[in-house]
Parts: sequence; C-alpha cells; structure tokens
Amino acid sequence: MSSAPRDRGRPPLTGSGALVGYHGYLTVLIVCMLGGWWALEAGMKPTTVTLVFVVGTGLLCFGLERVIPYTRAWRHTKTSVGVDVVHVALSALAYAPVIRAGALALVVALGAAVHDGMSETLWPHHWPFGLQVLMAVVLADFGAYSAHRFMHIAYVGWRLHAVHHSPTSLNFLASARTHPFNAVLTLGAESLPVFALGASPEILAMMTVFKGANGLLQHSNIDLRPGWLSGVVATNEAHWWHHSVVLEESNRNFGNSTMVWDRLFGTWFVPKDRAPREQVGVEDAAIPENVLWHLATPFLLRKFERNAADRPADA
Repeated sequence: MSSAPRDRGRPPLTGSGALVGYHGYLTVLIVCMLGGWWALEAGMKPTTVTLVFVVGTGLLCFGLERVIPYTRAWRHTKTSVGVDVVHVALSALAYAPVIRAGALALVVALGAAVHDGMSETLWPHHWPFGLQVLMAVVLADFGAYSAHRFMHIAYVGWRLHAVHHSPTSLNFLASARTHPFNAVLTLGAESLPVFALGASPEILAMMTVFKGANGLLQHSNIDLRPGWLSGVVATNEAHWWHHSVVLEESNRNFGNSTMVWDRLFGTWFVPKDRAPREQVGVEDAAIPENVLWHLATPFLLRKFERNAADRPADA
C-alpha cells in the first residue's frame, strides 16, 4: 500500500493510469474553463458553450470509467442506466432551464420593485473575467451548500434529497439523479444570488461549465486522485465520502462545486490514510429503482424506511 497522501492508502498508480489518475481531474477542469473562455471570445453563444463542454466531459467520463475504474463494484447495470438516463433528460430539458428562468424572472421582478430606475447592477463587471467566474462559482456554491446541508439535517429536507443518495453504485450519470423539489431548492439557492447581483450571461455560462463538468467528475467511477485539489474543489474523493452509507461520513462535504464553505464551517472530511468506501446509498430506506417511485419518494419515504427495517438481516 502507498503512504503518499494522494493515494490515501491505495496502491500507487503506474504508467498511463498514473498520468490520468494523478493529473486528470485538474486537467479536465482547466481544459473546460480555458476552452469555454476561448469559445465565448470566438463568439459562441453561452448556452452552446455550456452544452459542448458539459456533454464533452460526460463522454470522457463514459470512456474513462471503462479504462481506469475506481471499483468494479460500481459497474453500470441496465436498470440503473435506464433510470439515470431519464433523470439526465429531466434535469437537462426541464428542471434546470425552468428553475433558472424562474429565478431570473423573480430577480427581475424584485429588482424592478426595489431599484426602479437603476441602470447599473451590483456585479463587479470591471473585474478580470476569471475573477468574476471565481466569484460566481464560490457565491453560487454558498447557496448550494446551505440548501444541501438543510436537506441533510432536517427530515423535511431529506425527503427531497434522498433520491440523490439512492444509487448503490456511483458513476457519472448519477450526478443527475435528483428529485424536482431537490432541483428547485438547490438550483434556486445557487442561482438567485448570482442573478440578483447582475452577472452577465457569459459568467453564468462559465459557472455552469465548471459546476457541470465537476459534477460529472465527482460522481464518476474513475480512479482519479486529485490530492491537494480535494481541499479546494468538491472532487470525487470528497463527494464519494458524502455518498457513504455511514451517516457520520455522508453528513460531510456539502459543497457542490467547492470545499470553501465546508472548510469554513467545519464539515470538510477527506481522510489522508484511507480511501472512500465502496458501500454507498441509503441504508435505512429501500427506495425502488424506478423513476416514478423516485418522484413519489418525498411522500413515501417513511414507507421505504419501514420496508428497509423489515428486510431480513442477511438481505
């Protein structure tokens, strides 16, 4: 076993696996952000930039999960893929566009009522572009962190969030497994402050590229070992712990994109001497692997918990 901090108790990687495992995470994020900036400068529409780089990251994850998996126990099954593909379609085509449009409309309405006649926004448009993107990511992640933590500490919130923790194996598609109520709360909380301050469409696009690419990487079944980056960004190593079946481990690492707020509020958890466990999911609730049941989970979670309690001990 390796004693290097970046290996976290696992055997060291060698050859091409080492190149991907030790440097892949940061490289993908840098390529997405620089590529997105270049595409915007070249005149590509912000929505197209988001689509190109998030979908591109998804395709890359699909390939790498087969070449350098973290564990064979998280292999795709036909059932889980079918369920997650439906969730991806719902998230991409319904939840995100509608919720962000609603948040923007709310901000515009409130702004008209409170700041009637104002010609300038509070957003620091004079800052360098990269610094504006950084501010947007960190600010939006405060909203996401707050909503996420609420959904773990309050049972009414957990009813909305349990579906996201229902998969017993992780892969890049699992990032989109979420209930629409969960999506409303999270996307609303992260979008409102950035919209309210008046960030430009280009900044919103780059924020979404980072959030989308990182969300795919952090759920992927790829043996990525980002090392120090896990103290700054919500990487796979941090987020895998968040999906643990052990409550003391899953009630940590609430940041969706960064570890800034987890570090500040004491919820960061990335052990140096051991790797995240393979056992993920919701141990005390038997949530069916079906999209319709997932949509009903906020109303039926107690029933699923009773079903789990009634299961034989060796089940």
